[in-house]
Amino acid sequence: MSELDLLVVGDVNPDVIVTALGVQPEFGQVEQLVDSASLVMGGSAAITAAGAARLGLRVGLCGVVGDDDLGQLMMVRLTETGVDLRHLRVDAYTPTGMSVILNRGDDRAVLTASGTISALSPDDLDALPDRPARHVHAASYYLMSDAFRDVLPAAFGRFRSAGATTSLDTNWDPHERWDLSALLAETDVFLPNEAELTAIGRSPILDRAIEVVSENGCDVAVKRGPQGAVAQIAGQRLRVLRTPPVDFVDAVGAGDSFDAGFLTGRLLGRDPGQCLAMAVIAGTLSTASTGGTDSQPTADEVELWMSSVKVDDLGGGPA
Repeated sequence: MSELDLLVVGDVNPDVIVTALGVQPEFGQVEQLVDSASLVMGGSAAITAAGAARLGLRVGLCGVVGDDDLGQLMMVRLTETGVDLRHLRVDAYTPTGMSVILNRGDDRAVLTASGTISALSPDDLDALPDRPARHVHAASYYLMSDAFRDVLPAAFGRFRSAGATTSLDTNWDPHERWDLSALLAETDVFLPNEAELTAIGRSPILDRAIEVVSENGCDVAVKRGPQGAVAQIAGQRLRVLRTPPVDFVDAVGAGDSFDAGFLTGRLLGRDPGQCLAMAVIAGTLSTASTGGTDSQPTADEVELWMSSVKVDDLGGGPA
C-alpha cells in the first residue's frame, strides 16, 4: 500500500445547514419558515480531507463516528471522495456528533452536539505509526477532549522525528482560553482565520499577532474571507487581496478547503506564493454550494485561476 500524502486528524460529523435570511429564532414554540435546510458532510477534518483528495492527494482520516445512521452516512460520503478510512474508528456507545448551522449569508451561528467529535483519545494517537503520512494535519483542536489535547504535542513531535511535517487549524475556542504554545512548537504550518489568530496572538493587530505566533517557529497562513489571505512563511510575508469571482452561497467549510489547497501546494513542492494562491482559490470556489464539500475544486479547476490571483511579496513588512 502506497504511503499517504496527508493524514487529517479530528472531527467527523454531519452538518445541518439552515439558511434563514432575515429570520431571528424565537423561543415560546414559535414556528418560522426558512429558505432551505440541508444535511451535508461536516467536520473541519472531514472537509479538509475531502478537499485534499479532490485535489489529487492520497489522503487518510483519523477520527471517530458513532455506530448509527449518521456515522454510516459520513463513512459512505468519505469513501465516495476517495479518503482512506483505515484510521477511522466506530464507537458503539457514543452517538455521532452533529452541528446545526444557522446561515445568514455573510455570517452564521453554530450549535454543536459533541458526541464522537470529542471521542478521539490518546489511544487513537498511540495507534498511529510514527510516520502515518508525509504530512499530518490536526483540525478542530479546541473541540477535542482535554486528554487528547494534552498528548497531541508529543504525537506531533513523534511524527516529525520520523520525517513527517505537521499543521494545525484550531477553529474557534468555545472557552476562549486560546492556550496553544506547546503545540505550536511542534507545528510546521498554522492555518487560522484572522479572528482566531488575533485571539491566540493576544493582539487585535494582525501583523503583531502574526509575529507573536511565528515566534513559536511555525509558518502561518491566515484566512481573511473576501479580503483574501496573508502568510508568513520562512520569514517571507505574502498577501492575496483579490479572490476569484463566484456565485456565493455560503462560507461553511471554506476555511477547511483553504487548508486543503495550501497543504496540497506544499506537498506538491509549490513555492509559498503558489501555496497561498491555491489556498485562496480552493476556499473561494468551495463557497458556490451549500456546505463545505459539494463545490470543492479539482486540481485542474484550481490551475485555471492561478494566473489570475496576484500574490504580493511584502518581504518582512506588514500585511
